[in-house]
Amino acid sequence: MLLLTVVTILVVPRRETAAMTGMETEGQDSTSHTAAGPVLRPFDPNTADSLTLRSVGLSERQTHNLLQYRRKGGRWRTADDFARLYGLSDSAFQALRPYIAIDTLPFRREKEIRRMLRDSARRADSLLRDSIYRAQYKEKYGERRLKRDTILDLNTADTTEMMLIRGIGPYIARCIIRYREQLGGYYSPEQLKELAGEDARLSGLDTLTRYFVANADSIHPIPVNRSSMRRLANHPYLNYSQAEAIYELRRRKMNLKSIDEIRRIECISTEDIERLKPYLDFSTN
Repeated sequence: MLLLTVVTILVVPRRETAAMTGMETEGQDSTSHTAAGPVLRPFDPNTADSLTLRSVGLSERQTHNLLQYRRKGGRWRTADDFARLYGLSDSAFQALRPYIAIDTLPFRREKEIRRMLRDSARRADSLLRDSIYRAQYKEKYGERRLKRDTILDLNTADTTEMMLIRGIGPYIARCIIRYREQLGGYYSPEQLKELAGEDARLSGLDTLTRYFVANADSIHPIPVNRSSMRRLANHPYLNYSQAEAIYELRRRKMNLKSIDEIRRIECISTEDIERLKPYLDFSTN
């Protein structure tokens, strides 16, 4: 009888101690696994190993669920996403929430890669459409007319028409049209040589001027008396200093009446004046 009493006294306090320290017992899913309790510190659930996960308070079952989720390609993008871990209670998540530190750099890189792939797909789709058109044209008109020697108006031709000329592909055609938009229209096919000097891939353009004409009536000039300095400076034939000088001269005179008034500006040469003539409109309406 005395022996039984002593055993009871010794066993009961040990069980109470285990309950007080929060140790995991059979059938429970506690987040504490040592007598001292979890050591809460910053951790990244996307990269932490099992020892780290256990040390911050995750149970063996929760750690297994987390690693299984990662093996299947799962990732947590934000700390709040971690609440979805199977077997993790809301109270346990709230305790861990301040310590979840997710590295977002891989996700930013992934987003950038997706953007690059998307852009590449668009370019490939554009080339495919061009290829389909060329195949249809070839079927309809034959090989000899696919790259015909013809004459096109630089101010009205689109990329598809330009690509019918030998030596012009999608890239060169787009560059010709982009420069047309910057200029406000071509007044001479010789202006294509300006493009050839800017890009080595366009070096062959100076030999293709014979396939083009330029209808000057299609030019859209800049309204000098109503345009901002930035609008003037955006023209390929004017730099910032020249645009500023024209803008200040107009401001002093209220309005400019002809290009002859611009000839007095020192930073604008006679050659510049001749190039600019078709692109400046001095009307006040």
